[in-house]
Amino acid sequence: MEWRCEWCGKPHESDDPPCDNCGHAKFEKAVERVPATADEPQGSVWVCPECGRQHQKHSPPCSRCGNLELEQRDVADLDDPLEDIGTGWRDVVEAKYVAGYVAVGILVLILGLGFVGVIDLPGMGEPDIPDAPGQAETEGNLSLAAVEDAYVAELNERRESAGASPLSTDETLGRLAAYYNKASVDAIYDDGSGPASDAIGRFDHGCASRPQTPQHRTLEGPDGTAIVEAESADAAASALVERVEHGDRFDDLLDPEHERVGVDVHVATDDRVFVTVAIC
Repeated sequence: MEWRCEWCGKPHESDDPPCDNCGHAKFEKAVERVPATADEPQGSVWVCPECGRQHQKHSPPCSRCGNLELEQRDVADLDDPLEDIGTGWRDVVEAKYVAGYVAVGILVLILGLGFVGVIDLPGMGEPDIPDAPGQAETEGNLSLAAVEDAYVAELNERRESAGASPLSTDETLGRLAAYYNKASVDAIYDDGSGPASDAIGRFDHGCASRPQTPQHRTLEGPDGTAIVEAESADAAASALVERVEHGDRFDDLLDPEHERVGVDVHVATDDRVFVTVAIC
């Protein structure tokens, strides 16, 4: 229908009043109104004339380039409004956030390298074993590593006599014992700070509970010299175990719940022998 009544809106085939419905004597062209669709741009936005960044409000400066002037434009007049309205990488990487992104990235990288052991971070990973004064590897003709192995064998004989199962040596507990032993020697002979209070927790020892770390040392003079001048590692280890056997903490070494052990033997500059046992 091309015509309709001005009053009642009834459509008619031609411009031939009066209206069949209300009798009105004037018709008008029947124009079909098409409602705006959802995908047509509506309203206006504030556009930066420098970079083209669109903003919903007049809130200079431009969030992209910092320009202080914004121009109001109808969305329909823009060539490609969706392209400008969409968020691009330049919107995300704004100048005020770049420093934060970089700092967080560096921090994550450092922590990642620390966790995998590429770099050492304070308070993370095993502490360094101090270079304590004296002998850490050999004393005379004796290998101190052999003395440590013989010490474990001698200790296991005592455990079997007490009805406990033998201990197996553990490398991590060995490093833990070495740290505590040499840090103690360093504190006595070279003004070191001694073992750190949180050191045990920094070793991945895998123990169900905190490892025991009994320590003993020989006396100065003939008592220490007799051990240092032993003819074999077995003889030295036997003398060391006999010395600690009557101590207060020897029962810890015989505990049947323990399964693994690490031992460190260090000879100080005055021939005193320091022994630390890490056991769990």
